[in-house]
Amino acid sequence: MRFLVAGLALILIGIGLTEYSRRHPSEEKKSGQKSAKKVKNAQTAPPTMQALIETAAPAPDAAAPRDAFDLQALLTSSGDAVDGFTPLLRGAVKARELRATSDGVVLVLEKSGATALVTFPQGGSPAVLTVRSGNVSAVTFDPKDKLVVWAEGGLVKAVPVGGGEVKTLVSFVRGLVTSLGSWGSKVVVSLVPKDGDPFSADPNGAVAVVDGGDVKLIALEQIRPREVMFDGKDDAFFVAGYPSGLTRAALDGSFTARIAERADGPLFLESDGITWRSPQASSPELKRGARSGGAVKTVARVDAEWLAVQGGVARYTSTGIAPRLYEARAGEEATTELAAIKGLVKGLAWVGEKTWLLTADDEGVVTLQVK
Repeated sequence: MRFLVAGLALILIGIGLTEYSRRHPSEEKKSGQKSAKKVKNAQTAPPTMQALIETAAPAPDAAAPRDAFDLQALLTSSGDAVDGFTPLLRGAVKARELRATSDGVVLVLEKSGATALVTFPQGGSPAVLTVRSGNVSAVTFDPKDKLVVWAEGGLVKAVPVGGGEVKTLVSFVRGLVTSLGSWGSKVVVSLVPKDGDPFSADPNGAVAVVDGGDVKLIALEQIRPREVMFDGKDDAFFVAGYPSGLTRAALDGSFTARIAERADGPLFLESDGITWRSPQASSPELKRGARSGGAVKTVARVDAEWLAVQGGVARYTSTGIAPRLYEARAGEEATTELAAIKGLVKGLAWVGEKTWLLTADDEGVVTLQVK
């Protein structure tokens, strides 16, 4: 009888504790906080990963002639633009990779077989930094050394944002660079095999840091790594996986940590947080969280296509046939519509008080505009 009474008492205590936990969730659960789980990286990388970061001595840079790209013919100060915006460039060219610099933007323009990296400073004249014969697959800006850094297949190159000599930073033999971030002497790159299927669901990609010619793996066996973000601190961030998520990788290669189980581009990294697109099929959102993981807030309930952030305030464009430019802050319900956009959006940048838009109309005419 005593054992029966004791057993019943234990059952009642268990039920009571379960009910208390249900009615009084921990502060961590109430806030939506979830610590990022760190995974310690193996000391020795598999041979396939080592092969991915094999490098060769770079050949001398072979830029195309500057006169192969006529920038002057595209410059304008009039014509069709979003209300309140001023057109700066307009023409039947392919335009992409709009990136903010310290005082303006840089973008990639393609016309008549020539690919140009073009800079538009806020207080000066636009200029062609370099004309390339190869495909420019990714571009970033190094705010520390004021460099435009880009990838051509397995090559990573850099040029001063004000113009100057083009330098090759690294030449990967078997790796194709899909994205990159740069600060000072360090460039973080995402890599997939050159001869592989870029849409493969195999874990054949990696993320590595290049420092003065030395290359070190910091995230191994990744599926489709891309959207690398790096600002000179101890960690880099990137999207990878199938389905994709957001990962933080220590720059010394010691660990990786999953920040968000579902994430895709666009991303934006700031000193105190990171903003990303959460691509749930039924309810895509913009999310913002701490760099080390933890509590996540909703910025906007929208399927954002392009994104720029300052001080936690996000400016983003919506998808669809009638896109809009909005502004919102994480944790606040209200969003502000800034502009109705004509055509398709090809890029967005926010530098100081200026917002830059890259758009294309139904006939393929591209316009770079600023407000």
